[in-house]
Amino acid sequence: QARPMARVRKKDAPKGEEDFENSILARLTREQQQTSLEDQSGEVTLFFCGPKKSGKTSLVDRFINPAKVDDNSAQPPKPTVALDYKFARYAPSDSSGSSGKMLAHIYDLGGEDCNDSLVAMPVSAATVGHLVAAIVVDLSEPWTVLPALDKWMTLLRAQAAKAFEAMAQDPENGPQRVAAIQAARQAAVEAAYSEHPDAGSITPFPVQLVIFGSKWDVLAADHDREKIKGLCRALRYIAHVNAASLAFSALKDRAAMKSVAGLLKQVVFGATTKGGLSEQLDPGKAIFVMPGNDSLNGIGAPHGNHATEKAWRDTVADLFPDPTKLSKEVKKSDAAQVAEDLPNFPESSIDGMVEQRNDELKKYRAQVERNQRLASEGITS
Repeated sequence: QARPMARVRKKDAPKGEEDFENSILARLTREQQQTSLEDQSGEVTLFFCGPKKSGKTSLVDRFINPAKVDDNSAQPPKPTVALDYKFARYAPSDSSGSSGKMLAHIYDLGGEDCNDSLVAMPVSAATVGHLVAAIVVDLSEPWTVLPALDKWMTLLRAQAAKAFEAMAQDPENGPQRVAAIQAARQAAVEAAYSEHPDAGSITPFPVQLVIFGSKWDVLAADHDREKIKGLCRALRYIAHVNAASLAFSALKDRAAMKSVAGLLKQVVFGATTKGGLSEQLDPGKAIFVMPGNDSLNGIGAPHGNHATEKAWRDTVADLFPDPTKLSKEVKKSDAAQVAEDLPNFPESSIDGMVEQRNDELKKYRAQVERNQRLASEGITS
């Protein structure tokens, strides 16, 4: 069973100058790659990303604290501001008598657009070979689901490509490691789609991918079943052609949360769930499907058109129009609004606090690196 481990305290995201932030991030990323390129047997990186308030932190909390799955009275965790790090260990209970433990480095990225550059920390040359990416989309706002999913898949693809490129620059055996990792990924996908009629239509995501649709209960309560069916089919299509897993969740739906926990244990630790994980494709219930267990024929095509990701995005946009686009006023993010207002209210004490926060960010990122290094060495801080 995964056990909660040391947690790094989150700090408020700085409002410092962009060049300063970028230089700190670039240096930390280089240091991480230089110190962690060696083989990390028994370790895996689990990276949660997605829109703000989509439920990423709650899923992380339930994963490392499985007792909360059965406790609906549990207090929700505090939202992630920038990039949070935790870790969990899992001891396999197999008949081989192995006493080795597996270690999961768990990153949770805050959903503000200003945090996008932080993807370079958990998705790097040091981690891409043993990375599980988890994109969380908010089903309670269905018009945001496919645009958000497209954004994060695009961002992750680009960062994974950079990570593989950086790995290939390793003078010792970089190109060989890249080839081995990509071959292993392809082999896993081919095994899942062996003799599958859609095998020729699958373009595997560069790293193992899980798509979570959170707040399923709100979607089911607030919207027409036929519209929900269209959204479910679109998400099934995108997951299927990218060889990704798809799971809907609702914190008060015990069965759905048990499936989420079982899925994460399987993709992160390779642990099987007693009784196995059952596919659920009924749009009246929480969707759950793993790679190779869906089909284009079962999903169908959007409005009789040829099935493509763009066609499905257009279909869902028709089913769930974006209410913000019906208004001429463009809603700004909290960070953008604060950045716009700050120059109008100069305060020496506040300006000093911003400088202090910049220094704290530098120390915080160093502490994240230290905690990950200690976790790898089996030391709890």
